[in-house]
Amino acid sequence: MNLCLFQAGVYETGSGLCAAFIANIDTQSDTTVNFNGNSFHLPSWSVSILPDCKNVVFNTAKINSETTIPRFVTLSLKDGINFEAFHADWSWFNEPVGISSTNAFMKVGLLEQINTTADKSDYLWYSLSTEVKGDEPFLQDGFQTILHVESLGHALHAFVNGKLAGSRKGSGNNFTSLNNASFSMEVPVTLIRGKNTIDLLSLTMGLQYFGVFFEKWGAGITGPVQLKGLKNCSTVDLSSRQWMYQIGLKGEELGLSRGSSSLWVSQPNLPKKRPLIWYKANFDAPTGNDPIALNLTGMGKGEAWVNGQSIGRYWPAYISPTGVCTDTCDYRGSYSPDKCLKNCGKPSQLLYHVPRSWLQKNGNILVLFEEIGGDPTQISFATRQIGSLCSQVSESHQSL
Repeated sequence: MNLCLFQAGVYETGSGLCAAFIANIDTQSDTTVNFNGNSFHLPSWSVSILPDCKNVVFNTAKINSETTIPRFVTLSLKDGINFEAFHADWSWFNEPVGISSTNAFMKVGLLEQINTTADKSDYLWYSLSTEVKGDEPFLQDGFQTILHVESLGHALHAFVNGKLAGSRKGSGNNFTSLNNASFSMEVPVTLIRGKNTIDLLSLTMGLQYFGVFFEKWGAGITGPVQLKGLKNCSTVDLSSRQWMYQIGLKGEELGLSRGSSSLWVSQPNLPKKRPLIWYKANFDAPTGNDPIALNLTGMGKGEAWVNGQSIGRYWPAYISPTGVCTDTCDYRGSYSPDKCLKNCGKPSQLLYHVPRSWLQKNGNILVLFEEIGGDPTQISFATRQIGSLCSQVSESHQSL
């Protein structure tokens, strides 16, 4: 055996207690090694644990255990969920596009988001009004104007004259760069003669928590923000103009996540597939004691609350790439983000845990804030039920 591919870590106390970890880091070949006067078989790319430096109690390539098999069962009427009432009793609130708060303020230029919001909200509105005379170069020759925005991340929705023009997100894949979530947006927009309003809703998706200088990475729109003409390549830079800012959403200011407001609208024509909508529904707790999950199939991107408690951000519209998954998985060798990928072409998450300790028997409140458009009548509840399977996997390097 190549000794460079065998590693041992030994921990001893003054009283003679000893524990050891012995590893075979060869990615292809199993081996037998002598350690502490004893012979041990080590599968490739595995670690054995010896709590007394003599006997192996666990090897990472040898598993012999009773495996629990969780499955989620969608609830029906007989399980305590009145789905007809749940789907019929939705109410909603239209989140205003752009500036709606008296606490808005104006600044020349573009502000960094994290320092501006100071943890008050994930959201920051950047708003600008601009006059279009009709003879601007970027409007000539009948070509559409392009709105160009550059951001440090993490995501952005652009509205022109109150209508959603487009959305973009940062990839967040490059953890060696200070601009790991940065991106550029270019979307075609239609401007009118006279006053035009550009509203940019920038949002964070959680802050970086490791790596060097992560506290300096920043977020939000850094510029430039430009209007471009396609044919004549003319550009108008809006970055250094006076922008109006609003920290957070109107719905946050009103406390809609708790469900209490006289502004909720209850009418038969429930708006669906529209951006910036708050939804609310009442439900009774499912019977039994099994863990509960909310299946957010049909929704796009936003956040969900149960009885005023956030169960997390959701993003079912964010679909994983197709064509990069494989039928088999070999765990041996160094990890990479592209290793052993599964569930290609599917959302990263649809089920969101709802702790039973948050629920009452009756009269629970579900609130959703939908950013890009969804259909709340498609969501459902499920319970997590556990089965067991006695299994033995010995020196297995591949799994289907």
